[in-house]
Amino acid sequence: MNEKRRTLLKAMGGSTALAGLAGCISTGGDGSDGSDGSDGSDGSDGSDGSDGGDGESGGTATLWTDLSDGEDEAMSSYIDEYESESSNTIEKNEPGGELDQQLETAIPSGEGPDSWIWAHDWIGRFAVREEPPFLYDASDDVDASLDVFTETAQEAVQFDGALHGLPFASETVTLFYNEDMVDEPPETFEEMLSVMDEYHNPENGEYGLSYPVTDPYFASGFIQAYGGDIFDTESLETAIDSDACKQGMDALERLFDYVPADPGYESQIVAFADGAAPFAINGPWEIANLQGEIENLGVTTLPTVDGNNPRTYSGIQTFYFSAMLSDADQSNVDAATGLAEWYTTNEDIVETNAEEQGYIPVLSSVVEDGDLSADVQAFAQQVDHGVPIPTHPNMNAVWTPLTEALTRIFNGDQESGPALDQAASEIRENQ
Repeated sequence: MNEKRRTLLKAMGGSTALAGLAGCISTGGDGSDGSDGSDGSDGSDGSDGSDGGDGESGGTATLWTDLSDGEDEAMSSYIDEYESESSNTIEKNEPGGELDQQLETAIPSGEGPDSWIWAHDWIGRFAVREEPPFLYDASDDVDASLDVFTETAQEAVQFDGALHGLPFASETVTLFYNEDMVDEPPETFEEMLSVMDEYHNPENGEYGLSYPVTDPYFASGFIQAYGGDIFDTESLETAIDSDACKQGMDALERLFDYVPADPGYESQIVAFADGAAPFAINGPWEIANLQGEIENLGVTTLPTVDGNNPRTYSGIQTFYFSAMLSDADQSNVDAATGLAEWYTTNEDIVETNAEEQGYIPVLSSVVEDGDLSADVQAFAQQVDHGVPIPTHPNMNAVWTPLTEALTRIFNGDQESGPALDQAASEIRENQ
């Protein structure tokens, strides 16, 4: 550990606070002009303006990412900038496959990264791992006060008083539309159905909607639109077999008829990007890519369902601090935490990410400035309507059974009511 104990003002701590988080999906900007190349921070955001290291350590840290092309290009550029301003080296890798599965294999074998980027919802799941531990408490290694971030973001990166990462953006999914195909964005579910009916013609490769409907994160908004919760943060159990969730599932099922036959992510997003669908439901990580494909791209909140706002899952994008740092040289710890601190507290980077990638800022000085684009404002409004991804470890048992249930419903293999009942039973057995 660092001989000089660095203090961190923790506004919130503990697992109980994490059960009610709000805000989250990536990193970004195109990196070409995301910073003025000066000191990495203007100091007004609570950072000391340093590079996060000691300036002489020459530490090396590995960072694992799973980013879109635009995000990856931006992150590489920012890393180059960080390296040029510090004596540290960052080795950025894409392990391939599912990132959490890669971590499950790599960390126990001692081959894991020093840091990785993902939404906050893994913190509770990994923080309780002890044999071996998966996360590192960087409370003594970060100079910036957590007070520079929104309260939700502060809560998201802590568990039982330990600091396991630093936050940089909030995310959720909302409605994209092609302004050349849609005159006015729909405010209600019925209005959206009317527009989709106009364009849906699968025999000609045309569809009403691009939407990965069997992914619970994407489907969460409609399932929870009537007040039901996929995971109840008070009882710490699933409620997908509730009448409210089943009513929301009925609405979601109506959208199944308008998407391409393959519900996979790539098949869905291509339909919208190619101009073969008027709508897409997706996240801010696609803004840069879609702007390059669609000349007049619009973003709005999801339409109301019987007067109810769809309650999409949301989360906080986070630089995680890996347990690999526990046995690392302090210079390498400083390299990993220094990059995260420099990136997350740099107003220029945060503002550029908001402008070019559509990331919803969690750095308070930028949030309070209020100068956000219409696209970012739309995502921010949807976050306000949304539900935080629960971080309690029991939430981990939800994803696979619900995904399988949605797939059975989509394929016509099972009615929605029995499918949700079966998923709920499987989830409770595994918690």
